[in-house]
Amino acid sequence: MYLKSVSAMFSAVRLLFKSRQVLLMLLLAWAGLLTAVYVFASTREATISQLLLTLVVVIAAPALFFVLQVVSVTYADGAVSGGRVTKFTIDCLKLIVVSLPVMAVTLLAVYGLNKVQTYLTVAAMLRYLLIGVVAPMLAIQLWIAATNGGLRDLMKSMRGVLSRTFAPQSLFAYACGFLIFAVVPYLLLQIGPTIERPWLELSLLTLRIVASALLILLGWVTTVGAISILSRSK
Repeated sequence: MYLKSVSAMFSAVRLLFKSRQVLLMLLLAWAGLLTAVYVFASTREATISQLLLTLVVVIAAPALFFVLQVVSVTYADGAVSGGRVTKFTIDCLKLIVVSLPVMAVTLLAVYGLNKVQTYLTVAAMLRYLLIGVVAPMLAIQLWIAATNGGLRDLMKSMRGVLSRTFAPQSLFAYACGFLIFAVVPYLLLQIGPTIERPWLELSLLTLRIVASALLILLGWVTTVGAISILSRSK
């Protein structure tokens, strides 16, 4: 079981670096998403131009996010193609539709857990599991099912989607990927040498930020790709 998950991870990495087109799309979308988030966080809503910029960013950021997810889900089976703009757009819309219920249920569950006044440790653990594991894994399986077929077919196969979400192979692949796109970037940003030279320290900090951003991107994409490979093999 674990060997199959590891094999899927290596296959996802190999297929990702095999296509320069996919890599370029991912890097551009990721850079655009990070830029949009930065602009949104740093823009003050004071003038009309700033309000328009904020509106553009609010639209662009989710669009770029779902572009990333479509590429992540489909690149492993060779379905990403620059000439299939219509299908690519439809897949993005499908992912948005299936993601909305997951987001709504997650927010309601987190809100309910925040209201718990007893067993705070258990409530906090459940909250982190829900946000960091359950919701992402369910969303990934819904994305895979949505891109492989229509929304009607997805509704008919919900039991299979739920069983694949918590299958041991998928969980192990997600755990391996979590180390790459979450744990390692966090440690890379938090742990660093103390340097007395300001310019050298700034250079190393910039390098660590760039490395963390790339690890988050590549770790997440290959994790989704590996889970997609595992889902197709069943």
